[in-house]
Amino acid sequence: MKPEKIRELLTLDGKVALVTDSGSLASIDVAPLLADAGAQMVIADKDPAATENLADQINASGGKAIAIPTDVESEPSVLALFKRVRETIGRLDILANCAGVNSNQPFIEATLAQFDDSTSVNLRSTFMLMREGVKLMLEGGVGGRIVNITTMGSLHPVMNGNEIYSATRSGVTMLTRSVAMDYAKDHILANCVLPGAVMGKTRFHQSTLDAVKAGRILSGPAVDPERRLPLGYLNARDIAMAVLLLAGPSGGYITGQSIILDGGFLSS
Repeated sequence: MKPEKIRELLTLDGKVALVTDSGSLASIDVAPLLADAGAQMVIADKDPAATENLADQINASGGKAIAIPTDVESEPSVLALFKRVRETIGRLDILANCAGVNSNQPFIEATLAQFDDSTSVNLRSTFMLMREGVKLMLEGGVGGRIVNITTMGSLHPVMNGNEIYSATRSGVTMLTRSVAMDYAKDHILANCVLPGAVMGKTRFHQSTLDAVKAGRILSGPAVDPERRLPLGYLNARDIAMAVLLLAGPSGGYITGQSIILDGGFLSS
């Protein structure tokens, strides 16, 4: 197959992609990779400086991006985000939800406030973003792609004391599968990417690893690559490539699925 034909399998030329969270996976690889594939990017995060910085990086490298500071836990803020996308761009083809927060402690010490906070960021915000994203995709009439970044821990225990995080992410899995079933006829495909232990400089994962090393949270088998990770830690780039697969033409017959990036954890 000729190189230009191969590129057609992954190109996002002419597509509009919205990526949430400018300080985690989005800032490392997801948004820049989608931009490199040709998508016009919308970056949404509650940190205005980080949001603008990521958009500036993409624009400086030859891509096209706008920053829209957004609190994904606030319905008015999420509604304002989609209103602006609708008014300034007029369409949405790809939604990648990267925002997340971890909560790790012995289960009997977990508080209702921790549960509510994790649910708000990990599940409630995803619900709002998917709901508004589906609306805008339906208005466009040509379908779309939704990719939610969750965790391998939603399928199998990974770290001790991770009940709250795993439970909220499991909710995202069923939300995604249900949306995939309901809107397949509209050519809206929805999938999850489930990373395992990530080694990198992402805001979310690096803070977790630092806390484990400092003894502030409980460790578990997934942070021991010699014991349970045959391929070792994965990088944010690996996650971004999975998102690109699901967002591009190559993912055109994949919906309601969970792509597991576990480095062999479940088979070890």
